[in-house]
Amino acid sequence: MNKNFLFSLFGKSPQTQEGHNLLIDKIYSLKDHTNLIIYDNVDIFLHKRRQTIPLMIYDEYRALFLFEIKEWSYEDLKDASLTKTEQAKQAENTLSYSSMHEAVTNKLDEIIHNSDIPIHNYLLMTHLSSSEYQNLDDSLKKILLKEKIIFNDLDADAILKKLQKEAQNQNSYGSAEKIVGSLLTQYTLIDKDNKLFLANAEQKTFIDAPLKNFTNIQAAPKSGLSSTLLLKAIFEILKNPSLKITIIKPTKLAKDILHRQFLEIIEHAIVEFDILSVTILTPDEIGTKKHSELGEIIMCDDGMLMQEEFIEYLKSLQSKHKIVLTNDTTDKVTFSFKESYLIKEKNILFYETNPHAKALQLIAQLLKQKDSKELLIVSNRDNRTKLIDDLKFFIEEDVTAFDSSVSLTFQELERLKLATYTDLNELIYNDAILLDIDEATNHELEYVINHAQESVHILYAKDSQNLQQLKEIYAGK
Repeated sequence: MNKNFLFSLFGKSPQTQEGHNLLIDKIYSLKDHTNLIIYDNVDIFLHKRRQTIPLMIYDEYRALFLFEIKEWSYEDLKDASLTKTEQAKQAENTLSYSSMHEAVTNKLDEIIHNSDIPIHNYLLMTHLSSSEYQNLDDSLKKILLKEKIIFNDLDADAILKKLQKEAQNQNSYGSAEKIVGSLLTQYTLIDKDNKLFLANAEQKTFIDAPLKNFTNIQAAPKSGLSSTLLLKAIFEILKNPSLKITIIKPTKLAKDILHRQFLEIIEHAIVEFDILSVTILTPDEIGTKKHSELGEIIMCDDGMLMQEEFIEYLKSLQSKHKIVLTNDTTDKVTFSFKESYLIKEKNILFYETNPHAKALQLIAQLLKQKDSKELLIVSNRDNRTKLIDDLKFFIEEDVTAFDSSVSLTFQELERLKLATYTDLNELIYNDAILLDIDEATNHELEYVINHAQESVHILYAKDSQNLQQLKEIYAGK
């Protein structure tokens, strides 16, 4: 056999086929009928190392499948053979999977302390059919094992059957969020409760895409937008450590909460990462910076909560920075996050009453069933002060006068929270009590109602336009 061919077979790192790969399309079609988790051309980052895997599949009961992709045709292989000496040398490691195995096992060991997850090696032959394989030299077949090759003429059912010949474990090796989420930092969202989620197709498309000078993301409420922006920023810097990125949040508290989430993602990932390469600022802080002090990429989260003049200022920076805006209605949409993780079933109740007295009564009732940190009361600033004063005598609970302009360091979020409608960004709560709805914008009302997990209690003394709009949307839900 030609020495150059031997080197290409066993010495080189696997190369992904350029252009459209029909075999990978067939494998992705398996997701429609199975619980397989499939990624192609993905990077595993650990400390300083970056390892690319051409194709990876996770099956909860068979564990991990790693694939090399080879473009050898029958013409490349038909005259090839191996001597007995060469066969002996290559018998234990028929293809160069060792670097991929090392990256996977090391990362699993460091994050979940388990490097014993089974790994199955397969080869995608993009230009070789199963019939052509039969005509290869027998010595070559001992190295290129038929049962481990996905030929280009196999249909999706045949591919699935071949993969399913691997032994199925009766017990789960772990959820996809646990296993894949430990391996693929760039696609693993960590929510405010430290739960792991894998990026959905819409989020992954944005994370993978090269950024243009201007990007506008249209996102539904609770679409995971903030977490996805963090992942995109982290991924860009992992690929290019010299890069600097600025993320903008509307308030100081929202900035602090996002920064805490950023540090949790980095800690979970176990990568060498300069945390100063990502700077999170408020619009006021941006105003004190020179253009040269901002990152090459600027991401503006929660743009609807910022002044139009500030958004226009960001757009003017396109010549020197790549700008990412969210929910900007004046520009063409680049990416859409339509999938939402809002709780659909929740109780939305209306009370025509004395709002202040009813609020005190509802708080007392809810605290008999709920932890105080799960409850949020929203009103104007004056009524918030009155409620805080009365609660000191009405219940024995510590309360937080929530203020988004104050740093997270100086606020206790594990208590009963009282906020105004301008303070809601990034808050977590199960149940909300709303007063003074006529003083809130439609966007603010929608935000507080959408983000409640279980119930919303709307208190009013008289009819109003805002009330009628809310009843049209939510009455009876």
